[in-house]
Amino acid sequence: MDEQIRFKTALAALSACAEQRNRRLQQEEVEEFFRDMNLSPDQYPFVYAYLASKRIEVEGVELPNVREKVPYTEEEQEFLKQYQRAVSSVRRQEPDALQELFIQAAGGMEQAKELLTEHYMDWVLSLAGEYAHQGLLIQDLVQEGNLGLVLGIDTLGLMEEGLAWEAHLEREIRRAIRTALDEQENSRSTGEQVTEKLNKLADIITELTEDFGRQVTPDEVSAYLNMPTEELEELLRIAGETIELADREQ
Repeated sequence: MDEQIRFKTALAALSACAEQRNRRLQQEEVEEFFRDMNLSPDQYPFVYAYLASKRIEVEGVELPNVREKVPYTEEEQEFLKQYQRAVSSVRRQEPDALQELFIQAAGGMEQAKELLTEHYMDWVLSLAGEYAHQGLLIQDLVQEGNLGLVLGIDTLGLMEEGLAWEAHLEREIRRAIRTALDEQENSRSTGEQVTEKLNKLADIITELTEDFGRQVTPDEVSAYLNMPTEELEELLRIAGETIELADREQ
């Protein structure tokens, strides 16, 4: 049991460490982290899979795609057709021209930035596809990825020393997509909390109405739940006509 607790604690600590590193770790870093625990080679895939579930990428590790392939919706499929059609008509750059474009873009040349943005549009689609079916439509993922691409190109002159040009762009693209997914997840969580409160409120109002033999007032519900009046009124506003209370003067 102690070893299990130690292992789970180490996983949590590693995840926290990855958050400080833009959710990217090297395979060697992960193995070094667990070196004292003497994990067997068969155990590391579970570590990598856990990190992947937290949207933490371990460079040098390729996980098998064991998830059932989920089809895109008709809306997503139509977007993909249009996007791929748009990508096919943009200007593509030869490999030997990219280096000079990166240098020019880092120096602030707008035309170089534009050419790089067009060149990497299809790459954004490829990266966005890795995060599909996790809460956002593919078009939203691509939009966020393109914003990350633009930001990455705009900040080439400020990029981390020793980092390759494309590695910097990929970091910003993935960061933008992950941020959007996190915000969506937090929003969904907040929505679920509000729904839970509304259900509880409706149950309490039904119970009090039966006890009093009449509709209760907002003040009575607020006092019963020890809930600030402002919070109760906001919940009632969200509920609309689905929850009815008597007027205060009753």
